[in-house]
Amino acid sequence: MKYWLKISLLLFGLPAVGWQPAQAQQRMQPMHAARPRAQVLPLDSVLRQVERRNPAVQQFTYQAQAKQAAMAGSSSWEAPKVGAGLWMTPYNQAKARELAGQGGTSQLQGQAVFSVEQMIPNPAKQRAKRDYLSSQAAMVQADQQFKVVELRAAAKTLYYQQAVLTKKLAVLDNTEELLRFLIKLAEARYPYNQATLPSIYDAKARLEMHLNEHRQAEALAEQHTIALNTLMNRPATQEFAVDTTILATPLRPLSLGDTATLASRRSDVRSLDRSLASVQLNQQLEASRRRPDFGVQFEHMPFLGTGAAQFTLMGSVSLPLVPWAAREYRANVAALGYERQALRKQRETVLNEAAGRLASLRADLSLRHEQVLTYEQHILPALRRSYQATRLAYEQNTGQLFQVLEAWTTLKLTRLQYLDVLQQQLTQQIAYEKELEQ
Repeated sequence: MKYWLKISLLLFGLPAVGWQPAQAQQRMQPMHAARPRAQVLPLDSVLRQVERRNPAVQQFTYQAQAKQAAMAGSSSWEAPKVGAGLWMTPYNQAKARELAGQGGTSQLQGQAVFSVEQMIPNPAKQRAKRDYLSSQAAMVQADQQFKVVELRAAAKTLYYQQAVLTKKLAVLDNTEELLRFLIKLAEARYPYNQATLPSIYDAKARLEMHLNEHRQAEALAEQHTIALNTLMNRPATQEFAVDTTILATPLRPLSLGDTATLASRRSDVRSLDRSLASVQLNQQLEASRRRPDFGVQFEHMPFLGTGAAQFTLMGSVSLPLVPWAAREYRANVAALGYERQALRKQRETVLNEAAGRLASLRADLSLRHEQVLTYEQHILPALRRSYQATRLAYEQNTGQLFQVLEAWTTLKLTRLQYLDVLQQQLTQQIAYEKELEQ
């Protein structure tokens, strides 16, 4: 009588899935050894490390610095040209001296020449080149922000998936302990014909299937840890824990806004805007080629014989407006004009498609939110009551173990499905936020 009273008290004390009865903890050994608690790494800290330490972000930083360093050469001049030689020097020096002795000019003996030539660039061309190089650096910075948005979305998705997996592992651990307790209880009741061998073997088979699910979840959690460490540029196997309280944070209201607001938030649109500005500056740089360049040439000619030294000082100016010289830069200016129009159409396409995807994601988010509420308010409470009812019937010897096992399995699978739906909702939320900022 005392034995049945003890079993009755144990059965009556069985809680809903997720509780851990003290009796079960005393009568069974934990299947999974206790792990040392890893340091909790909040989501904000993960995102900061991704932005600061990821090599892909640092790559764009150096590329932008390279473009800025190139601007220092925009005001440079061409190298001067220095020359030396002979000017009007006869091949037959004897004949030249003979003519000079007969009263001919002494200049027939020739002269040495030293020349210096320097081209002076047009300041308008230098300014156009400097502005164009500056726009190149701005384009790289916009591309960097686009990459940051992608990496942040990837890190947030992995972090939320890891948080859901942590919840799943907790559910699996709790339900495993409860299933092991039911098996021990059924084995204890078997000699008294209160349990059958098929139901006990069925319970043990369900336990092995359950352990496979647990191993799979642990392996996936390890993969997520490696992926997050890779994004943060840390050792791949460095352990850390995620903050599961973010799953309980209510979703903030999402606003689609108008096209202008969307354009100001999306990094790819800002990148296209800077590309447009860069193409326009490149067009101005090509157009500046119609401006002339200037040159100065100085020649010094010391006389080889008797007589005075001479010099030549000449200025020069290029004539880029002549048809055979203007043909190239005029064609380049026209081509860049068409490229600007193409970029404008690409910008319109990006905004149009983004608005459509945002509307679709918003509708899907509403559906996911309703599904999560249905699980929380209706499905899970009903299944808990069903499990409690079958458990109570088994405790009163009016039910069978297989009925308890079916109710236990249904409740466990539904709790895992609930976490899957919650993860899908969070994934869509991240996709929506990425679409707003990408």
